[in-house]
Amino acid sequence: AWDGEEQGLLGSTEWVEDHAKELNEKAVAYINTDGNSRGFLRVGGSHTLERLVNEVARDVIDPQTGVSVLERRQARAIVRGDKEAKRDAFHIGALGSGSDYSPFIQHAGIAALSLGYGGEGSGGSYHTAYDSFDHYTRFRDPTLEYGVTLAKTAGRLVLRLANADRLPFEFNTFV
Repeated sequence: AWDGEEQGLLGSTEWVEDHAKELNEKAVAYINTDGNSRGFLRVGGSHTLERLVNEVARDVIDPQTGVSVLERRQARAIVRGDKEAKRDAFHIGALGSGSDYSPFIQHAGIAALSLGYGGEGSGGSYHTAYDSFDHYTRFRDPTLEYGVTLAKTAGRLVLRLANADRLPFEFNTFV
């Protein structure tokens, strides 16, 4: 655990630098979450993990609709007329910088994901005086169902990586 994200990612960067040897020997991926509310699965990350993310998205049930989070995301794509609507899977976005995944992917070369749910909770409270448990439960995820859904999503990703006989990297999507 570390602190100092908003002060130039000092905490995670120092941690990665201090543990570089061990990370090089043992780490296969870093999974990050920075915010969550009701809505749709949002994922950015290493495209080598895109197939794994899609497999997990097929298995996690959206608490509001009762369908998989992948199906819910595809339904939104159909309504919007997005080109993603014609696919059985979705592309994950590329990661930029500005969060604790940065030193893992950019300095240590470790595959990384950043995920959360959103799009239906009221926003505008990130890093303000209103960024509190009370605000979160009143406006962003009152029943905490999407907090549980995020835990199920991240937990499945971690377990599938940890228990894999062969790491589930797919390099075709990376190309």
